[in-house]
Amino acid sequence: MSLYQDGSGLPSKTHYTQEDTLKKYEKTIEESFTAVFGEGNTTKFKDFSKKIVAFEKTLKESEMDPEDIQDEIKT
Repeated sequence: MSLYQDGSGLPSKTHYTQEDTLKKYEKTIEESFTAVFGEGNTTKFKDFSKKIVAFEKTLKESEMDPEDIQDEIKT
């Protein structure tokens, strides 16, 4: 069996420690929701985007560093 660490919106764990990047990412998610579903629920979309980023940040905090993934002792 193989397990992988993948599936978040930002390319690496370090991006989730940069507040400016996270704010831009939240705004991009919010704009994507608005583009797809219209402007009727912008407050809800803003809330969703914050929750998505917080969830991804939590996942990334528990991930291994890329250089450690291939280390048999650390995995």
